[in-house]
Amino acid sequence: MLLTTKYAPKKLDDLIGNSEQVEHIKQWILHWLSGKPRKPLLIYGPPGVGKTSIAYILKDQFDLEIIEMNASELRNKDRVERVLGQSALAGSLFGRTKIVLVDDADVLAGRKDSGGGTAIKNFLAESPCPAIVTATDVWDKSLSTIRAECELLEFKKISKGSIKKHLETVAKAEQITLSPEIIDAIAERAEGDVRAALNDLQCHGPSARTHEKDIFQIVRGILKGESYAAVKELVGGDIDYDIIKLWIDENISNEYETPDDIAAGYDSLSKADIFDGRIRKTHWQMLKYSIDLATAGVAIAKKTPYRKFTKYNFPSYLKNMSRSVERRAMLKAIGIKIGKRVHVNARDAREYIPLLKEYGKSNMQKLMDFYEFSEEEIAFILETSVSKVKK
Repeated sequence: MLLTTKYAPKKLDDLIGNSEQVEHIKQWILHWLSGKPRKPLLIYGPPGVGKTSIAYILKDQFDLEIIEMNASELRNKDRVERVLGQSALAGSLFGRTKIVLVDDADVLAGRKDSGGGTAIKNFLAESPCPAIVTATDVWDKSLSTIRAECELLEFKKISKGSIKKHLETVAKAEQITLSPEIIDAIAERAEGDVRAALNDLQCHGPSARTHEKDIFQIVRGILKGESYAAVKELVGGDIDYDIIKLWIDENISNEYETPDDIAAGYDSLSKADIFDGRIRKTHWQMLKYSIDLATAGVAIAKKTPYRKFTKYNFPSYLKNMSRSVERRAMLKAIGIKIGKRVHVNARDAREYIPLLKEYGKSNMQKLMDFYEFSEEEIAFILETSVSKVKK
């Protein structure tokens, strides 16, 4: 399971940072629950600070029923009015209060001639239940009508210290052993984004409890599988389905050859993603459908089995994420060493790297001695291999 999912906040008090804003939200929902309606909230701020999570936390903590629409679903005015209007007005099956989440409204509002922005504005003006709108760029001019109907609440970047403390807690729970320097570097690179920090942390630890050999066997069994029952038996047990899905996504086109088979395989995988989106932190009964579609569904999507050897590739998503983490860590370490010598901060010191690269082509050892670069660091600067540095 991805760490961002496993360690998603369950209560308002679990949220990192923005404590005043969180307290304001708590009072806001309590007013609604006591029969004192308040204006909808428009929560805005950078990615990874918990904007969307707020609605789901309120849902769980106060036993609410959530109605969500995001930019990909808000196609037109009629769609908005049908879903938001009818759903919000209809009585809940269990008599629970409803809460409406309109996610990424700044993306929606920019759509040409959709009418979605106006429909949302009209709903918010007379909303019979608590409503939360989220946005990154709240000052987009196309959001002006929605902005006018809401109370604005800014979520700021999470401090490096708070992220570092959270990473230490998660690393301990996941038995990921990292030095304080690496934890510190991950926290700084995140630039206030908790989600990005957890993704970086996962790159340093066992992203799955399944060994690589087992993953290859599972992927091969799925893509070469000939029956639903056989694949179901193969994927039963304690495996990381998030990781398996990435492997399947990477290798459908390697195994399947005809356009129809490839399209059918990805169609089944995309339907699994739809169920994943519905699950969020509730409706876990839908997980079985997601797993079936991503594994057995992909297997039986092909018309006939392929009797060939296939080299399965490591998921490029995980590879690129890992490379990005390693590259940023290397740049930071080099920047610190340069900064000590030229008396600037580590970030500004990186601007010297192109100059050092040219100088190092003919004076590599002098460069290593002066800045105390390791062989790995000088190889990174010169864009060569460590083996060539050692010659």
